[in-house]
Parts: sequence; structure tokens; C-alpha cells
Amino acid sequence: MKFGAVLVPFEPWEQVVRWAREVEELGLDSLWVPDHLVNPVGSKPFYEGWTTLAALAQATSRIRVGTLVSSIVFREPRLLAKQALAVDHLSSGRLEVGVGAGSDEDNEAAGLRPWTPRERSDRLRSFVEELDELLRGDERRGFPLQRPRPPLTIAAWSPRTIRLAAERADRWNTMGGYGLSADEGLHAAASQLAVLDAASHRTVMRSFLYGYRWVAETPFASVEAFAAFAERYREAGFDELLFYYPPERFSPAGTVGDGVLERVAKERP
Repeated sequence: MKFGAVLVPFEPWEQVVRWAREVEELGLDSLWVPDHLVNPVGSKPFYEGWTTLAALAQATSRIRVGTLVSSIVFREPRLLAKQALAVDHLSSGRLEVGVGAGSDEDNEAAGLRPWTPRERSDRLRSFVEELDELLRGDERRGFPLQRPRPPLTIAAWSPRTIRLAAERADRWNTMGGYGLSADEGLHAAASQLAVLDAASHRTVMRSFLYGYRWVAETPFASVEAFAAFAERYREAGFDELLFYYPPERFSPAGTVGDGVLERVAKERP
């Protein structure tokens, strides 16, 4: 399996850079930042997503970098594609472009009326179809280093948006759901994966984002706990596990063992 980390950049910039370099030194495969107007996992203000991503692309040298995920609520395909083309070059071709349908919280923060689930799904399809073409570049806007375009990740839960990921994405990502037990989380993710498999006729990476607020697991309690966690999702069909970094900042007290992440990264269960 591949492993990646999500940084929520709410600490002073020097600390954010240290974390990014730690993730790279651990040998993880990817580094991601969220794209919201307000902090999705706490009350502290945090840096804007694409500005942060551009800076972290310069602060690292090997690890792939991306947004998990850019919200269509306050993004526009033409500008997002232009930003992505720039960061693809700034990172020497290490960019992953992540997009998602956004949330009611995004609409509220942006000062927009709520969207119905159907409207949100329709808007995501229209956005992705346009972005997919724009990311390929042209003579006027320039071309990406990665051809035909930087890889596209779509975060999706509903059957309609999962089918869109099967059609257009290079990676599909899910968190499973909110407030689930370990068994419920795995079952929800596997059920969503079945929708993807039924709709997909090409290779799409299956990615799971772990967060204790969504699925009540404690994979960093020990190396054995992480290995068991990873194996359950590998057997379910997932190719990649993402988690928030550093894990002790996003886990219940006493559920992260000393040196577990370092050993996990080295041993690669």
C-alpha cells in the first residue's frame, strides 16, 4: 500500500515546514493540505490551501503534493487549472490535484446559500469535466510537466459522485462516513468501493483517509495495531491510506505510541 499524510497548517509557518520535511524524511508517498475557508478539524485559523501547497512544493523535493481536496464551492475551474499548472512546475512534476463537492460549511463560510445534494453533485460533474480538459494546458495558458495532465483525485461518498470518480479520476478518496465504529467505517468504505468497482472500466487508485472523528480506530497505538488496520483496508480493496500528521495532534490522548509512525514507515506493513 501507499501511505500519505495530511497537514492542517494552523501552526506558525516554520512548524508547518518542519512537519512537511518530517513526512518526506519518513519516506511517505504523498503530502496533502485541505482546502477550506475555515479549519475543518479545529477552531484555529489556518493558511489558505493552494498558497500553502505552492510553498510546501518548494520546501520539499521528493514527496508528491496535493490538495485533499479543492472545494468547488469557492473555486472556479479556469483559475484552479492555472494554479495547478503553476504548482506542477514549482514541484517539478509532483502535483496531485484533488477536488470535491464541498460542504454546507463551505457554502456558509463563502457566504453562499446551501446547495441541495443533487445540485452539489451536478455542479461537481460540470466542474470536473471542465477541469479535466483545462489541466491538459494549451499554447496560451501553458502546459503541465506531467502529461497528459497532473493526476486527478476526486473525493466522493454518494453513488453519483463515486461514479464520476470512476469515469474521470486517477484516484478516488473516501473517509467512510461520520461518527462510525471501526466495523461500521470499514463496511461503509467497502460499500462505496463496490460502487466504484461496478462503474469503473479502468484503473483508479482506491484511497482511504483515516480520521478519528469519522472512524473510531486507534491505528497508531502500536505497530501491530497499524498493521492490522492497514491489512483490513488492503483486503477490502484499498491501495492507499492517508492520515493526519502528526497523529498525536488528531487522536485521543494516550492512543499514539512512541515511535509507532517511524517504525510503520520503515517496515511498510
